[in-house]
Amino acid sequence: MELDVHHLKLVRAIGETGSLSEAAVRLGISQPAVSGSLKRLENALGQRLFDRGSSTASVMPTPTGELLLDRISAVLPMMEGLARDIEVRTSPSEFVRVGGVCSPVLCHLPAIVDSHRPHGPAASLFDSECRDLVVEMVVQRRLEVGVVKDYPGFEAVAPASVDFAVVAHDRTLVLLREDHPLARHKVIGLEQLADEPWVLPPPDSSRFHEYFHRSCRRKGFTPRVQYVSESFGMTVAAVRNGAVGLSQAACEGHQQVAARLLADDALSRRFLLVWHRESEFARVARDVLVDAALAYRIECEASPVYSRYLA
Repeated sequence: MELDVHHLKLVRAIGETGSLSEAAVRLGISQPAVSGSLKRLENALGQRLFDRGSSTASVMPTPTGELLLDRISAVLPMMEGLARDIEVRTSPSEFVRVGGVCSPVLCHLPAIVDSHRPHGPAASLFDSECRDLVVEMVVQRRLEVGVVKDYPGFEAVAPASVDFAVVAHDRTLVLLREDHPLARHKVIGLEQLADEPWVLPPPDSSRFHEYFHRSCRRKGFTPRVQYVSESFGMTVAAVRNGAVGLSQAACEGHQQVAARLLADDALSRRFLLVWHRESEFARVARDVLVDAALAYRIECEASPVYSRYLA
């Protein structure tokens, strides 16, 4: 049997509420419909996913249910994000002119572009975690300019109609609990984290997970990824509870969390500016590139963590 999005949403709703009746409210359907759908899914899988409690409506996940819930927490947000990104691709292009993936440069991009197009409409911002989508939207002229990131050995490939230019090489900070024994070091080798539980962002088209696992293997260990977090806030929460996380260089800093530089440029990345060669923007692309690099530098110097390394 193949699981689809409806199955995943059903299991997530039941697992998060612990109740068939509350899951029904969340999904906007009746409790009998939830019970019937769950029964059909369990029959098709040949596995019980939830054990019924003392109340007929309350449930607890079985080991198989817990396994499925763990995977759903990583997979379903990606699928839902893909649906949102596809919807954006079909929206009118005048509402999306600049965009890219999370980086210290992205928030500055609309103002930078506006400064080089003083008589045009103000630039609006499209934020996506999907690098390939950003590049494809530039190819389609639905984005005037984008910012993406790539990693050594997993470099982004520019389509024939698109130009890439490097804005910055960004180093990586490792996030630890303040009382972690390694927190006393200013710089930490990746191999020193071999026995730690990791929290990582969800897999995406930048292939970071492949890069991360390859980098760890080259240091002689296989990482134990215990958490997959959709947001940086949840990453910080996982670190406070004992996990080890990662941050771009321009890190804000958080209470109870120590941010330390990884040695040997481990897990570093590039931020790239991407634009269509035949667009009007092409004539000012190099000027925007200079301003974007300056914006990156300003963000790093303003970082309470990374600025100490720069100094």
